[in-house]
Amino acid sequence: MKGPRGIDSARVISIIETKALRGTGTEGDPCRIVKQYWDFEGNLLAENDQYIKEKSSFLRNK
Repeated sequence: MKGPRGIDSARVISIIETKALRGTGTEGDPCRIVKQYWDFEGNLLAENDQYIKEKSSFLRNK
């Protein structure tokens, strides 16, 4: 089996990155910095919440 093909295209685009504190500070909802990426029309493009990623990964591997 061959590995990934690689990248077909790349370009530089302008977006807005915000960082916000999220969480209540409890064990089930710790305080953390969440990054969000927005376009100039105010549409949310993506969100990076490391706690949610780690929690999802942990639950999948249980």
